[in-house]
Amino acid sequence: MHEDNPAGPDSLPGPRTVVLSIPADREQVVLVRSVAGHIAARLGLSVAELTDLRLAVDEACGLFLLVPGFGLAGELLECRFEEQPGSLSVTVSAPAESSIEPDVDDIGWIMLSALVDELTWKSEGSVARLTLVKHLSVRGS
Repeated sequence: MHEDNPAGPDSLPGPRTVVLSIPADREQVVLVRSVAGHIAARLGLSVAELTDLRLAVDEACGLFLLVPGFGLAGELLECRFEEQPGSLSVTVSAPAESSIEPDVDDIGWIMLSALVDELTWKSEGSVARLTLVKHLSVRGS
C-alpha cells in the first residue's frame, strides 16, 4: 500500500491518495474492503455509507475477478482511493481483453450504480478501469 499526502498524514485540504495493489485473487479483496472502511470512517461517513462503500468496492473488484476476460490470472488488481474536497473516488484497474465491456444490465453493475454517486468505465489498451465516486456530505455545520 502506498499513501501520498505531501501536507502530512492528518491534513485534508488537498487531495490524498492511497494505492493498494493485490494479487488478482478473490481471497485478497478483504484487504481492499478494509482499506475502504478505514478511509470511509476517517472521512466521517455514517455506518450505512461506510457499508455501502465497502460493498461497492467488493462488487467492483468482483467484476474484474469473476467475469471471464477481466483480471488475468497472475496479474495484479490495483485500487486507488483519492480523497478530494467533497468526494472520494475509488478506481479499480486490472489487465483485461481490449474488447471487453461491462454488462450494464447485470445485477452487479446495477448494484454498483445504486451504491455510489458516479460510475465510469474506461478501457485503455490492455487495462480496464472502473471508477466509483461517492460525494461527501458536509458534517458538523
